[in-house]
Amino acid sequence: MTETQLPLTSCSYTEEVFALLGKRWTGLLIDLLLQRPARFNELHAALPTLSKRVMSERLTELQTAALVEREVDPGPPITATYRLTERGQRLGPAMDALRVWAGAPVDNDGRPIPPKPSR
Repeated sequence: MTETQLPLTSCSYTEEVFALLGKRWTGLLIDLLLQRPARFNELHAALPTLSKRVMSERLTELQTAALVEREVDPGPPITATYRLTERGQRLGPAMDALRVWAGAPVDNDGRPIPPKPSR
């Protein structure tokens, strides 16, 4: 007896997600902004090996995808704060699931335990 198998098909939604979120640094920027809104230099200080040019590109891509919004304070000095939109905040459970999959310690309810700030 031979078993017939359904053909494999690619999901366009999965392609769309990984075209954006699969880029280097994008997930880490989302992870930081899940913690709280932050200014450009704060994000760069948290990821010092990420060039400012690439960080600017990734933040712009996330804005275009309606995951991040940029709020400009006219100052002086002029500053910009980046925050996740409601759509971006909804990535939280997926990011938690990825942390658990990667081996992060979890609490009694299976949620990842946030790392302690290094100071």
